[in-house]
Amino acid sequence: MKTVLITGFDAFDGNVRNSSGEWVQWMLQNEKIFVEEKRLHGVVLPVEYENSFNHLKQFIKTQNLNPDVIILTGLAKNRQQLSVERIGINWLDFRIPDNKGIQVRNSKIDVKGADGIFTTLDFEKIKKTVPDIAISTSAGEYVCNELLYRTLNEYQKENKEISFFHLPGGEDQMSVFIKLQNIVRSLL
Repeated sequence: MKTVLITGFDAFDGNVRNSSGEWVQWMLQNEKIFVEEKRLHGVVLPVEYENSFNHLKQFIKTQNLNPDVIILTGLAKNRQQLSVERIGINWLDFRIPDNKGIQVRNSKIDVKGADGIFTTLDFEKIKKTVPDIAISTSAGEYVCNELLYRTLNEYQKENKEISFFHLPGGEDQMSVFIKLQNIVRSLL
């Protein structure tokens, strides 16, 4: 049996909600059997430069977790469909400040690191589970990408399955939540 860690983000950019964080809370409520079996864990992260990854690492440490799968999620308001990211890129160029007011511009995440790190989830399995999912090349240049790159850099050597999913904008998120739920169930 695999252990899955799911993450989402707090609200940002003046919004009062973030569907990725809401999805994590929804999953923890609706998948109680997996939560009780200690196979599913979730955490909502701050939209903050460096702190989102540090918060993730601290959660893993304090919960004494060794997840086999790490599913990172964020909101991409301008996207029209759920998408899975292919690569975490070693680059940040924030269009807007994070929730602490930091706006990183034209900067590497790790000056000694690889330019990009591929995610490690099986895309074919994901496409079979959710045929209409979009495959995106990168998670952008904001906190989502930073979290993905740092997570891959830290945990890929442990052979963990890791990827990032961007939820689309829009009011009706339930169908997106269910698609992500089906992906998680296929990985458990």
